[in-house]
Amino acid sequence: MSAAQTMGIREVMMPDVESTFRVFAAHLRTVEAAWTYPLHSHPLFEINLLLDGRQCIKVNGQEHTQQPGDLVILRPGDLHESLNSGTGDMTYYCIHFDSDERELRELLCRGSRRLFPADSLLTGTVRPSLNRLMELAAENEAETGGGPLKLHAKMNTLSAVFGLFAALTEGLTHPEAARSADLRSSRVAEEIAAFLERAVEQTALEQADALFEEGALKETVASAMSGLGYSPSACTRMFQEVYGLSPRRYLSRLKLKKAKLLLMQPELSIEQISSKLGYADIAHFSRQFKRWTGESPGRFRARVHI
Repeated sequence: MSAAQTMGIREVMMPDVESTFRVFAAHLRTVEAAWTYPLHSHPLFEINLLLDGRQCIKVNGQEHTQQPGDLVILRPGDLHESLNSGTGDMTYYCIHFDSDERELRELLCRGSRRLFPADSLLTGTVRPSLNRLMELAAENEAETGGGPLKLHAKMNTLSAVFGLFAALTEGLTHPEAARSADLRSSRVAEEIAAFLERAVEQTALEQADALFEEGALKETVASAMSGLGYSPSACTRMFQEVYGLSPRRYLSRLKLKKAKLLLMQPELSIEQISSKLGYADIAHFSRQFKRWTGESPGRFRARVHI
């Protein structure tokens, strides 16, 4: 019997949570009749909610007509263009985002469906979170004139974003909304992702000098694919289908995430972190980190008040 049990103490531990995400260019916009947005793509997920009017949105060559309340979810790399196909003004809300949560990415990338009607299960589940984000944007506009978010507004917005992620997960995993997935592709992609995650963690623990050097990216990804019974190109295609990005880009994200988490530990010097990540010297680590983020490790640490 443990000492805690002997003393009559009960303890419930919450599992550690480590996650990174990005929300970019969220906007509520009203446009006039005949408005168009040209063909383009981007490396982020996108949610487009039509509030008023009618929109024709073409995704990867397939046309969809949005009515008020309808939702469109785009995957990274989707080629898409939009047109106000109504006779008057059109209002829509759009949010771009990304997340390193593997399971959420897989849910968002499954199947070919892009349009979810207003009365669909997923739209009904997600809509309250989108409404909250629009409310917070309006409150910030009234308070600051569209300036930077104040701390309380930023925390409320982060809460709403995590609510959105939770709603997406709930809606996409509900039996009524479940979509068939290519089990072979999912299995291969999961094995590659798990290998890359273990490689990053093992490197940081053992202070190995291979993985975090840029020249070792190809070798590490190749090792993750070996023994799976498929060619590298097939493995890359299946990984891209399941997670919406390439294995090499996924590995770079894992490296950046680990670097940021270590920089948020005040007991570690930047030199120690550089060594732990396997870089030959602190200058090399600093150059790579700045290439990833646009700022030095020291500036990042100061910005997050460590």
